Amino acid sequence: MHRLILLFGVTLLLAGCQTDLPLAGLKAQYGAPPSRYLPMDGVEVHWRDEGQGSKPLDDTPVASLTAGTPTAATGTNAAAPTANSGTPSMATGSTAAPAPNREPPIGATPDDTPTILLLHGTASSLHTWEGWVKAMSPSWRVVRLDLPGFGLTGPYPSGDYSPAATVDFLERFADAAGLKRFVIAGSSLGGQAAWRYALRRPDRISGLILIDATGYPQNLSTTSAVALQLAAMPVVSELMRWAPIEGMVNSSLKDVYVDDSLVTPELVSRYSDLMRRPGNRVALGDRARSAQPSTGWEQLPQLKVPTLIMWGAQDTWVPLSMGERFRQDIPGSELIVYPNLGHLPMEEDPVTTARDAMAFLRRRVLATSPASPASPASSSLPSVPLARPALPVTPPQK
Repeated sequence: MHRLILLFGVTLLLAGCQTDLPLAGLKAQYGAPPSRYLPMDGVEVHWRDEGQGSKPLDDTPVASLTAGTPTAATGTNAAAPTANSGTPSMATGSTAAPAPNREPPIGATPDDTPTILLLHGTASSLHTWEGWVKAMSPSWRVVRLDLPGFGLTGPYPSGDYSPAATVDFLERFADAAGLKRFVIAGSSLGGQAAWRYALRRPDRISGLILIDATGYPQNLSTTSAVALQLAAMPVVSELMRWAPIEGMVNSSLKDVYVDDSLVTPELVSRYSDLMRRPGNRVALGDRARSAQPSTGWEQLPQLKVPTLIMWGAQDTWVPLSMGERFRQDIPGSELIVYPNLGHLPMEEDPVTTARDAMAFLRRRVLATSPASPASPASSSLPSVPLARPALPVTPPQK
């Protein structure tokens, strides 16, 4: 390990330093409307509220967070910088058209419009969900955000990125965003936050979607896992504040994608830029140091919400065996496996995965909610063939 630290320092000296980017410029480039900023707990949370029933903008600061019911700590996660899909039928690389405050479907009010909250993974941002927002926003209220320490939200002043702190944060955010009862979906680290929140507040969750989620004990041996272990070391964490990161981002994206042609220079630049938001590289080290042995997964059999598990069969970060374990532990859950996708199925093939997710939600969530407008959801999906056929759905456990 000491040799790795020395090698890292020498590489930094040879490559030259790379400082943070000005926040104002990053906001202009990546956080223009429909982006919103919610002053909350010492940070300005970058979020978007799109689709049917989206709420009027309210920049009223939210009072400082008081820690709520503690949740079990987690081990090291394995998420990654992400990129938009190149699937022709889903436009990518541009910000979704703003659709704030549109009238809800006939016969519905904003409070009974189906709502979904989308959570990204490590070193990613709300941009990871562009394809899903495009598919869901005609009939759903779609809320997404940059979690603390990532994207434009930036670092938590406390430096506490523990699972309990993340769930506390989500509770506060849901209150501030006016989310009463909603579906929660998460990728990788965001998936872990989603299932932990569902355990904490099952009364608020109508459905759960886990995409290559973390949370079980796991032996991490990938290059990026080693990078996270290095980031947990104070000396390396300090060096990372100045390290050039484009090469690391490019390598990580190619690790999590099966189709390397989707890893474009523009995508690498975007994720590199957002990692260079002031404080984000320091926050990555803080988060790595806050990692603890994975616990809490023992409570998964207590979940009683409709749950869909989506997994890329070629995920080398969080293997399919973890998805099968979620399927076994969560009663009534369903598993869809995508044979030609990796760690980020919703990015690499947003058309197929969004269609599968919405079909599940119509069948398992909207069908049990008389006030929810299931019909518009059905008509909103693009009529195109599946880019990569998924394996058959594993039926719910008895």
